[in-house]
Amino acid sequence: MTVENQQPPAVLIDQVSKFYGQVVGLNDVSLAIDGGVTGVLGPNGAGKSTLFKMMMGRLKPTQGSVRLFGVDPWESTSPYRRVGYVSESEKLYEWMTSLDFLTTLARLHGMTREEARERSEHVLDFVGLSDVMHKELGKYSKGMRQRVKIAHALVHDPDLIILDEPLHGCDPIARTSIMSVIRDLGNQGKTVLVSSHILEEIERITEQIVILHNGRLLALGNLHAIRDLLDKHPHRILINCEDPRSLAGLFIKEDPVYGVRFPREGQLEIQTNNLSEAHSILPSIVVKSKQEITSIENPDDNLESLLGYLIQGAS
Repeated sequence: MTVENQQPPAVLIDQVSKFYGQVVGLNDVSLAIDGGVTGVLGPNGAGKSTLFKMMMGRLKPTQGSVRLFGVDPWESTSPYRRVGYVSESEKLYEWMTSLDFLTTLARLHGMTREEARERSEHVLDFVGLSDVMHKELGKYSKGMRQRVKIAHALVHDPDLIILDEPLHGCDPIARTSIMSVIRDLGNQGKTVLVSSHILEEIERITEQIVILHNGRLLALGNLHAIRDLLDKHPHRILINCEDPRSLAGLFIKEDPVYGVRFPREGQLEIQTNNLSEAHSILPSIVVKSKQEITSIENPDDNLESLLGYLIQGAS
């Protein structure tokens, strides 16, 4: 019986640390990523860009090893033929059109003039810029420029795409468009790493996450599974309404609610140890109350709170 050779993962990080003198950039991080979209979450300074720069050969690990498709990029640059990278701070040639820009890059990847133009037109259409491909990059909006950078990373049809804060500074319409592109790449079987410090952004793209904090790997896996673990921690739901006290009387009778507060006039705070269950009963109670609800907020449902719970659990 023959055993098929198992292909190495697109990314393999093994006990990697990066020190800048006394400052820790990454501390003993190990992970393997292959296929689909993975969100890399963490506040500014968590180590996200350091991790990406080490994958791209811009920084060398102080300890540990990095492998792309099983190859150490410090020993051979061959993996980079299969990698597309969007840096957070990358600049563009303002005087070039997006088509000229991408065609030039495609030519540098060894394509013929005809192949380069055809491929460039294809990726510009994929990121939703086919109607402005003859417009100078200097006239593009922030969201359009981000999409050009993604197109630039895709022009040579890579298997691994690394996107460092691709949604930063974009308006809501541009964010939605870029998120759609990222999800499509994952559905095509590409391995996509996308960093952000905003939980909601990553949730709209993928459930598979890596959470970094102070250079350490804090969590790795399915975001919904991690949320289920956090459901047992205290949570708050803030409801702005006409009559908070009568609404509180309806909520306090329910099992998932253990307390209520009135932080300010016209606002009810529900306290619960099971956020999912509290949200499941919320619509029926709102209907029963027969009053206007102007907003419902989850102040604990953000990256800072998620980090706080995870750090508390790890200590």
